[in-house]
Amino acid sequence: MSNKLLKVTNDYVFRRIFGSVGNEDITRDLLEKILNKKYTKIDLSKNPILLPDAIENKGGVLDVIINAEEKENINIEMQVLEYEYMAERILEYWAKKYSEEFKRGNDYSVAKRTICILITCFDMKQIKQVDKIHSKWNIREEEYTKIILTDKLEFHIINLEKLEKRCEKDQEKELINWCKFIASPQTLEEKVMKENKSIEKAKEILERISQDEDERELAYRRERAIRDQNAVRAFGYNRGREEGREQGIKEGRKEGRKEGKIEGKIEGIKEEKIEIAKKMLKRKMNIEEIQDITGLKRVEIENLNIQ
Repeated sequence: MSNKLLKVTNDYVFRRIFGSVGNEDITRDLLEKILNKKYTKIDLSKNPILLPDAIENKGGVLDVIINAEEKENINIEMQVLEYEYMAERILEYWAKKYSEEFKRGNDYSVAKRTICILITCFDMKQIKQVDKIHSKWNIREEEYTKIILTDKLEFHIINLEKLEKRCEKDQEKELINWCKFIASPQTLEEKVMKENKSIEKAKEILERISQDEDERELAYRRERAIRDQNAVRAFGYNRGREEGREQGIKEGRKEGRKEGKIEGKIEGIKEEKIEIAKKMLKRKMNIEEIQDITGLKRVEIENLNIQ
């Protein structure tokens, strides 16, 4: 049996630690360090037990859903892959969670505050200039920046890649310790766990599931699904670059060619993109990713017959 610890950045492992009923004290401590406030009650019951099909779904999201104090909906996502429109992706998650309140018949006065927390292993291109590990985002007035339009929307982005660049005077020392655990639990100092019993308990849970063959298999399946997803995206990117290069050559040789032949070639390229899109749909990848890779319009993808 392996003594190697599973990666906490594997979103299956992350959810097992922070999204499992019975681990509320661990998750509550992490939340308090991120949001800088105290919680007396959190509910993790909205995180269903994961089936192998969900774990192997390359386009699936294994986020942690939390109901805090019965007045806040909090969503934590562990993300190792960067997407082209990551900021828009966070906004979409927030919109889905917030709109669920109105599907239940609630009015604006009782709609719960919705907070999205994104933990990344990369530096989002939209916020590369933000030189800190943890950033908080609200809707603010352009000139009166201290005025927040509504507290119903709040984003937190934690960049584990910036751990090594952090300032020693960082005021979020306790959050930094959680980030160390998530990024590299095997190198976590003993003094960190002595200072925070919740981190110590999280490490114990990680050690326990790392020794469980079934858990290791599920974590491996999830890692493989993410790796496959990355390979498909890389294939689509490289194929797109190659097609772009070929198309550039074709454009440079326009003279002497008949318009009908050129249109035929272009149509052939589009047919290849359609075939790629069909394969991605069969693998249950989401439409936004397929758009990014193939360049097809959403309506074109939605109308594809994958039978």
